[in-house]
Amino acid sequence: MGLRIADAHGHAELGYWIGVPFWGKGYATEAAAAAVAFGFETLHLNRIFAHHFAGNTGSQRVLEKIGMRHEGRFRQHIRKWDRFIDIENYGMLASEFRGGKADR
Repeated sequence: MGLRIADAHGHAELGYWIGVPFWGKGYATEAAAAAVAFGFETLHLNRIFAHHFAGNTGSQRVLEKIGMRHEGRFRQHIRKWDRFIDIENYGMLASEFRGGKADR
């Protein structure tokens, strides 16, 4: 789990990887939520974004559970195993994070 920060732009990319034996246990969601909170509350970022391969419903659910919004698709953006794969893009603004926290 990590944030790749671009200070000049006030944003960061959220990235993560979790081993197959640990899928579906909530670890990615918990860690992603903590990373996003750190990014907005401590680093004072304006925006955090993330991507996942089209069809990766596990990652889709993680990003949706932490409050990110689907912002679009990069069609055939990545070549993996000799085929092109779409990438789904998600993001959240600091104002949305603060608004969501008030609702919790």
